[in-house]
Amino acid sequence: MKLMKNKLQTRMIVLVFVVIYSIFPTTVFYGEHNKLFENTSPDNSFRVAVYKTGVYNIYALYKYMNNEDYFFVVYDKCANVVFKPSLWFGASQSVVYGGFYFSKHNRSKLFFPTNEGVDSTELENTLGCSL
Repeated sequence: MKLMKNKLQTRMIVLVFVVIYSIFPTTVFYGEHNKLFENTSPDNSFRVAVYKTGVYNIYALYKYMNNEDYFFVVYDKCANVVFKPSLWFGASQSVVYGGFYFSKHNRSKLFFPTNEGVDSTELENTLGCSL
């Protein structure tokens, strides 16, 4: 009886891990290996890096098939992450190559492309950065 209970618990744990892995966000793992390009703000206080996700689970395959397998991260001049969209954000290749631009009047306002149009966010400099 105890062996049956242990098998059931083991199967449940494995099932939970498989489900979590299947829907795991595609924008969690990024770095130099999947970076496509980067742009800097006119005053060099921010840097926008664009990444391409890999197809490594069911959710990533879904994003790839919907042409939403690109995302971006904004860094300050000290390489701290200042802004990153939702874990489930995705944009198509033509959209991300369409450009990111900073407001002419407010250098900390970033306009970025999405599959639905253009969105924006207000960026804040990280305190304590001495560069």
